[in-house]
This record gives sequence, C-alpha cells and structure tokens, in this order.
Amino acid sequence: MKRKTKRLIGRVAAVCLMLSGLGTAAVFGWKAYSMQQEYEIGDEAYDKLADLVKAEEEPEKGPASSEAEETEGAVATVDLEAAQEVNSDIVAWLNSPDTVIDYPVCQGEDNSYYLFHLADGTYNRNGCLFIDCENRKDFTDDNTIIYGHHMASGKMFASLTKYAEQSYYDAHPVMYLTVGEKPYKLELFSGYVTTADSSAYRITCGSEHDFAGWIRELIKKSDFKASAMTIHTTDRIVTLSTCAYDFQNARYVVHGRLGNG
Repeated sequence: MKRKTKRLIGRVAAVCLMLSGLGTAAVFGWKAYSMQQEYEIGDEAYDKLADLVKAEEEPEKGPASSEAEETEGAVATVDLEAAQEVNSDIVAWLNSPDTVIDYPVCQGEDNSYYLFHLADGTYNRNGCLFIDCENRKDFTDDNTIIYGHHMASGKMFASLTKYAEQSYYDAHPVMYLTVGEKPYKLELFSGYVTTADSSAYRITCGSEHDFAGWIRELIKKSDFKASAMTIHTTDRIVTLSTCAYDFQNARYVVHGRLGNG
C-alpha cells in the first residue's frame, strides 16, 4: 500500500512539474506576444503622425526636366506646428531616405522619459528619438545629441550600427532634419563604437581650437571614410546615438554637420 502511495505521489509531482513548465512557457509566450503588440502599436502611431505632418511637394518643372528627374526632385516637407499640436515636446523631425528612420524628435525634462514613451506621450517600449535635456531645442549648440533605441525589430535607431560598413555610408551619406520651419541637410562624416562617457557626448567645445581638435578626433575614429567636406568652427554638429553590443554599455554614434537643406 505504501509503495502504491509513493508511486501516486511521484506521478502527481511529475504532472505538477510538467504543468509548471508549461505555465512558465505560457508566461514567456504571453510576454513576447504582448511586447510584439506594443511594438506594432508604436509603429502605427508613428505612421499616423508622419501622415499628419508630411506632404509631398511638387517639384519645379523645367523645360528640359524628365519625368524621372521630377520624381527624384520631390521633397517631403514636415509641418512641425502640426506635430507640436500633438505634443509640444516635439522639437524636430529626422529622416534618412530609404531607411526606417523617419521620426519626430522630442526633448523631455530629463533623459529618461522618452526612453519608454512615444511622441504623443503614450507609454511604449519603442520610445521616441529625443535630444539631450541639456541641449538647446533649436540645435544651436556646438553639438546636439539625439538618442534612440537599438530595437531588435530594426526600428528607431537600430540601423545606425550599419554605418560600420563603408557601403552603407556610401548609400546613405545624408539625412534630413527639420527644426522649426527650416529644413537642414545632415551631412554625415563619422561613425564608430564608443563608451557612454566619451567625448562624443560633449555639448560645447569652448574655443575654436578645441572644436577643431574635437572634429579631427571624431574623423580619426570613423569606421567609414566620408565624402570630402570642410567643417568650420562655426558649424553645428548633430550626434546620433544608440546602444551597441560590442562590450558592456557600448554605444554606436554617428556625427553629422548641419547644412542648408
């Protein structure tokens, strides 16, 4: 009788262990599904915001222009006032043609809020691109830093790490940044892995000599060789930053010069 009881207890324990394992798997499965749903909600929110603020401008038609040239000349303009009606924290819009980077840029009171909130303030793990809380919102600092997540989905700033390859830079040497009513070209000149406390994150450079030396340092570190450009001490730099996984707390940064759009 005791032997049968022991067998029964053993079977019950085995069944309970199996059910416990299934329960754990179910929990992980539900979390994965929930996160995927959250990411999709974030993507949809950004698509709707882009539809709200962007419109295709008609290119100017010259007498010798071809249909192909007219299509290539079409420029997407951004109505930041419309975006700011959604959230006054939106200070800019960043676009990298033919990539997923086509997002509003916010500025919060700290550098934590927009890690887990969309541009409309909704909690979401996609977060939002945002400039450092110490930066001026009009991008007039020596260096304005824009942060964004390195999403496993490839969204937000995940594609920045592709600048480790020369071929990717050659295909995407310029981004476009709208600040206020003014469109700028962001002419990229450097990209590399760095630490979270490196000189890449300095906002002001002090003297012209310091600024020139800093630029030389950034160019020397770059994974890619940029197109020839002269960076003056009066130029403004924008640094795009995301997580990298080369070592603990690694970051991948891409630096660009603000030029006329």
